[in-house]
Amino acid sequence: MDTGFLRVLLDPGRFFEARMQDRPSLKIPALIALAVGLIGAVSVIPMMDLTMAMLPAEMQGLGVFMTIIFAAIAFAGGFLGWIIYGFVFHLVSMIFKGQGPLERTMEFTGYGLLPQVFGGIIGTYFSYQLLSGLNVPPMTNPEQIAEFSEELVSVLATDPLAQIAGIVTILFTIWSANIWIFGMKYARNLSTRDAVLTVGIPVGLYILYLLITLAGWL
Repeated sequence: MDTGFLRVLLDPGRFFEARMQDRPSLKIPALIALAVGLIGAVSVIPMMDLTMAMLPAEMQGLGVFMTIIFAAIAFAGGFLGWIIYGFVFHLVSMIFKGQGPLERTMEFTGYGLLPQVFGGIIGTYFSYQLLSGLNVPPMTNPEQIAEFSEELVSVLATDPLAQIAGIVTILFTIWSANIWIFGMKYARNLSTRDAVLTVGIPVGLYILYLLITLAGWL
């Protein structure tokens, strides 16, 4: 792995301090968002394969179309998440009188997505392990599909792999948040306290949502 990536993961303060000497560049952050999107697109394939197996033969074409649509949405989610986080951090930092261009905020936010690449790979592995072992019985009518869907939701809600995947998501989000704190400190010229609040408020709300969802499964 590039030493720059190692530094942003393990020593983000020095990494962003050094980046401030150069002009803002969105090239590498965009590639990171692209990687997150690609992993997200791959992660939906096991579920869509299961969905296609549930459909009657005459509806398989619809299943292929659904797979393409959901994979495209997941792919776009990598860039959408980058944009949303960046704009939210920029707006929240205004409360603390942050100073610095939006382009720099977006750049450093993109670097903070790097842990999501690893989290996405792990999540995809858990998803594959969870869904690949399920047997789909032959189904010929909507009632059978609905009944199996209810059973599937029950399995996903109680399987330890699904719960572990949720915990992994939270842990890697916290890792990203740590990077973003240093990123916003330098990108928006904030004190450490204000940078923690800038990142902690929106990310904390997201983690709270994840915890509530996970608690509903336990």
